[in-house]
Amino acid sequence: MEPVHRYPSGVGYQVQHRLGRGGMGVVDLAVGPDGRPVAIKRLVLHGSVHDMARARQRIHREAQALLALDHPNIVRLLEVIEDGDDLILVMPYLAGGTLADQVRAHGPLTADQVRMLAPPLLSALAAAHRQGIVHRDIKPANVLFDADGRPYLADFGVASLRDATSGLTATGMMVGTPEFMAPEQARGEVATSASDVFSLGATLAFAATGNPPYGRGDPRVLVALAAKGKVTPLPASVPADLRRRIEPLLDRQPRRRPTAASAQGGPAGTRVLRAAEPRRTWTSAAIGATIGALATVAVLVAVTLAVTRSGDGATAEAANVTTPTTAPAAPCEDQPYKPCGGEAAPFTDGVQCVSDHGDYDADPVNGCEAAPVIADVDALDKGHVVSANLVPDTNIDRYGFHVIDNWHLSCDGVVTVTLTAPKGASMHLEVLQGSVTDTPGGIGSEAGGGLRSLDGATSTDGKAASVVLPEPNCLDGIIGPDDATDLVARVSWADDRRTDANYRLTVSGSY
Repeated sequence: MEPVHRYPSGVGYQVQHRLGRGGMGVVDLAVGPDGRPVAIKRLVLHGSVHDMARARQRIHREAQALLALDHPNIVRLLEVIEDGDDLILVMPYLAGGTLADQVRAHGPLTADQVRMLAPPLLSALAAAHRQGIVHRDIKPANVLFDADGRPYLADFGVASLRDATSGLTATGMMVGTPEFMAPEQARGEVATSASDVFSLGATLAFAATGNPPYGRGDPRVLVALAAKGKVTPLPASVPADLRRRIEPLLDRQPRRRPTAASAQGGPAGTRVLRAAEPRRTWTSAAIGATIGALATVAVLVAVTLAVTRSGDGATAEAANVTTPTTAPAAPCEDQPYKPCGGEAAPFTDGVQCVSDHGDYDADPVNGCEAAPVIADVDALDKGHVVSANLVPDTNIDRYGFHVIDNWHLSCDGVVTVTLTAPKGASMHLEVLQGSVTDTPGGIGSEAGGGLRSLDGATSTDGKAASVVLPEPNCLDGIIGPDDATDLVARVSWADDRRTDANYRLTVSGSY
């Protein structure tokens, strides 16, 4: 056990042992004066004396909102302490580990677990956004669980205080995690509440699949992918209702993402409120007077809001007027596909596309104009030409067909599968050996199942591309083995261009 350390706050926290270390500092498990376990995060400041002095002026303002951030699914910031040049953040200790830990140890969550995870996290994020707080670094490591398995969003304090000062992070350190970063954030633009919505969507996608939306690899490569919004589509093995919930959060355009409140299913939109009274104040004597003044203002604001919300008149409570106990209607706000007071655009619910349609022209007025064209999954096996499109844009089409083994004296049996993408699009053809029923996910999944990739080709702007498969063996079924087999043709997008025009898919030949 490490030596007991008491932080110079006037209230002692006894450190028990080290929980972890990161680029920002260290995290210790400690016991508070009431005997409850807490997590102590020490953030190491960098920079000149001038930088840090200016930072502390901003932190005075930031701390009030952070200390007042109170939601049943947010890890509360209990106290902020100045210890020399460092900052100490005090938060409750949660014993259930992180979402990253859970997926690392046990694999992706079940669909039901993801369904239960999404609403409380969206509600927590909406509450923070209403108070004007943007997290900036939501990721699986910042989703914590208590001993009963309840989820919490963590590290609001670290994200906001980190952005509040140029002296808190070393030069060149990016605020955010590339694997879960919104495209605009990766491009160096200011992170907004819409950026948080993307990162939470990326975190939910990770929970459902075990993979970040940009994949894994060199952070520089991931940032480049993030800047272009090159999100890997959710596999069809993820249930449709979860895809409909998560995919709108991952839209490349911030304005088209739902707010956390509307995605959660609460009031339409998320409006910013004034911060309420903080639970505790900073304990450094050097800033006590400043915080006391701010706390007084916060109390007055809270009282004013309480009076205002009690009825239609601002002085209802003061006049002892009996007011209705029902909550006031949520403020009317524009939605991505529904202006305030207007009708939802075609094939949308006002927030996102419905009925498997897609928005390919980025025009919210005509809604989700791209309609799906679906072909029979057995069309190739029946000798038909397949004509279909990839709508919605997360769609991946798969067609099963059987190859017979004919007698070829010259041993030159060949099967050719040809894809012709429409003009203005690039699509990838992959041919796999096996049946679409070879995996638990059926037609929607290859990973971990019986399908084996044989070859692939990419068709762009109307130019046909073919996969040519020569006969594996000769003297079919007489001297050598019979080559008859089941194959699957898989059609997916090859880049970020989208069109609702039809592609063409054919198969010819035999073994």
